[in-house]
Amino acid sequence: MKNGLNTWSIVSCAAIAMAISGCREPIQSANVYEPNYLFAEVMKISQETEMDSALAKRRDAMTEMFGTPSAPVIPKALREAPYDELFSDANLKLAAGDSTAAGLYATQQCASCHGLTGQGRGAVAASQNPYPRDFRPGWFKFKTSSRSAKPLKSDLVRILRKGLSGTQMPIFDKLSDAEINALVDYVVFLSIRGEFERTMLQDAAMENGGDEEELLTAIADRWVEAKDSTEEFELPSFPVVGSETPDTANQLAESIQKGKELFAGPVAACSQCHGEGGNGVGTKLPDYDDWTKEWTAKISLNPDNLDEIAPLMALGGMKPQHLKPRSIVEGHLRGGRKPIDIYRRIRYGIAGTPMPAASLAASREETGLQPEDLWHLVNYVLSIAQVPPPTVPSTPAGDSVASSP
Repeated sequence: MKNGLNTWSIVSCAAIAMAISGCREPIQSANVYEPNYLFAEVMKISQETEMDSALAKRRDAMTEMFGTPSAPVIPKALREAPYDELFSDANLKLAAGDSTAAGLYATQQCASCHGLTGQGRGAVAASQNPYPRDFRPGWFKFKTSSRSAKPLKSDLVRILRKGLSGTQMPIFDKLSDAEINALVDYVVFLSIRGEFERTMLQDAAMENGGDEEELLTAIADRWVEAKDSTEEFELPSFPVVGSETPDTANQLAESIQKGKELFAGPVAACSQCHGEGGNGVGTKLPDYDDWTKEWTAKISLNPDNLDEIAPLMALGGMKPQHLKPRSIVEGHLRGGRKPIDIYRRIRYGIAGTPMPAASLAASREETGLQPEDLWHLVNYVLSIAQVPPPTVPSTPAGDSVASSP
């Protein structure tokens, strides 16, 4: 494979230096959805093809289809059922604002973290660990749907209402339901827009010539169909944490002990990442999430070598951060701390991360876990997870939404 990096002529030494320091914004106009320069370069390197003309062509097409930050437009193909349930003109205007006033996405500081385009690279993003989510690939970690499915809109509502413990994602408890729903609609809009742009760039790089409307509706279909990818899981015959009674306390204790053994055992192997006793210090080597791997390891670049990846950082790649396996004892269970929330994290894994889905076996004679084993793990996790202090609300008590920072 060609290197591809030495041929990138627009990256100056100053831009690379800014990239390494974490302070860079290739394009951050108040009324421009920043083109996905980073993914275009990934396509250029991986497919060994010129992408400048494709990027310029897709940029104009994207503006025509999706509008601008001050005037977002719902593409014609997504204005009719079943896509009309994904977002509305009124909600996009409330979230994005218009030429006369900023919308909720800016005034609630969503853009300062997640970026104007939803690229996860807002003004304060570089100082955070973990980084704010880049919505454009369409990958979401904490959801009730299966690993490969899109989240339900109710999953996004929960994240806004509950925050993500142990991160800079706060609790938005001062917003009305209508305002929360508007922000959710806009996140879905930004994600579909970003994934469609990526699809168009990939299509151009691979010279596929796919039909744009079909490609767009295929992405939107996955959002509509997310509700069909949820499952109802049967509760075990033994109690789960929170449902025990004096008569079943011994059963719960036995389940917790079994969960502890599974946690450290070779099949579940949770302790390899999460550490003995769930302290977050395991034996596996540090790793990166898929957002980082896509523009580094997957195109044969070393994410630990800043000199090698600096040109891509200047195009929007955030300085790679090693993932930190969850310290369960600290209690920051970001996907929720109800037993069913933990069960789903174990059953499905966490999209975009090395956290795998549970390896299930059809019987005890085969290598793998049984559904009841997952509940034993749930009980053990909840038995050792301390309850952390609540995330700081997004607005001080007594402040109105209009006056919130």
